Amino acid sequence: MVRIGLVGVGFMGQQHFGIYEGMEQAEVVAVCDKDPARVAEKAASVGGNIGEATELDLSKQRRYTSLEEMLAQEELDCVDVCTPTFLHAEMSIAALEAGCNVICEKPMALTVEDCDRMIAAAGANSRMLFIAQCIRFWPEYEVLAKMVNNGELGQVISARFVRQSPTPTWASENWLMDAELSGGAMLDLHIHDVDFILSLFGKPKAVVTRAGNLVTEGEPVDQIFTAYLYDDFACAAEGGWVMPDSFPFEMGYQVLGEKGMLDFSLAKEPMLTIYPFDGEPYTPEFEPGTGYERELAYFVECIESNSAPARVTPASARESVRLVLAEVESAASGGAVEVG
Repeated sequence: MVRIGLVGVGFMGQQHFGIYEGMEQAEVVAVCDKDPARVAEKAASVGGNIGEATELDLSKQRRYTSLEEMLAQEELDCVDVCTPTFLHAEMSIAALEAGCNVICEKPMALTVEDCDRMIAAAGANSRMLFIAQCIRFWPEYEVLAKMVNNGELGQVISARFVRQSPTPTWASENWLMDAELSGGAMLDLHIHDVDFILSLFGKPKAVVTRAGNLVTEGEPVDQIFTAYLYDDFACAAEGGWVMPDSFPFEMGYQVLGEKGMLDFSLAKEPMLTIYPFDGEPYTPEFEPGTGYERELAYFVECIESNSAPARVTPASARESVRLVLAEVESAASGGAVEVG
């Protein structure tokens, strides 16, 4: 049984808690949040963009308002860091130095330097560090990766990704709206597609980004459109959290290959369709579930088998942060930024 200490019981922490509750191989033995109301025996639900908000029963868990105290009092196999982004590096490093494996929510950190510190701490303490880039585990995106990698789509001609949301007002003390704490929509939301593009297509030669700022204090990072410059196909991603409150959260893609086009959108039914050039449209088979469920099950298995996670390495998550920051630079300068 993998003993887990969960840090941060907001929207994402509550999602993780519910998933662990359904696992036979893992148990949340302790929870931690600076807000005592979130670690009460009956913790109020916190809403978000994907997943149901439900009240938590924390009566079986030991409850803390200090990470340091939790690390000192508990014998943990893993610490799950679901706190605001500006706390990721320090909390992950503290847990690694306490001898715990760590799963940390995306984005890995606000800076490449902090990512490097996290990687160094994992190595120095011989512990595993896993960044929860859930889209790599989302079933419909796994279908795309499989069809690109095994040639079912043929040579890719163009790829377009989208991720759009109403303004996320559910965050504690509205931290998401402060770019210095969250990195804005670029690092918090758009990084999902950046990470997936990198994992599927590799590093582009350069990026060209245009961005607008409507709601976040700080840099213009609320609405983003980026072209990723590859030699042999066209690739773009659009994302942001400036949509009206009545607009439903949307994520999706359209990838055109020589053999057909794979289309995914939360806004249509069926959500996933392959349109072959030869034959009728159909929905590829895939296992149901969410990327949240699949990524946590994967890392728990890594801990049980003492095998370093290969599907999302700390180095690859670091590169996703680095590419987003190149997009921030491009948006500010108005020109293309090479990705060395």
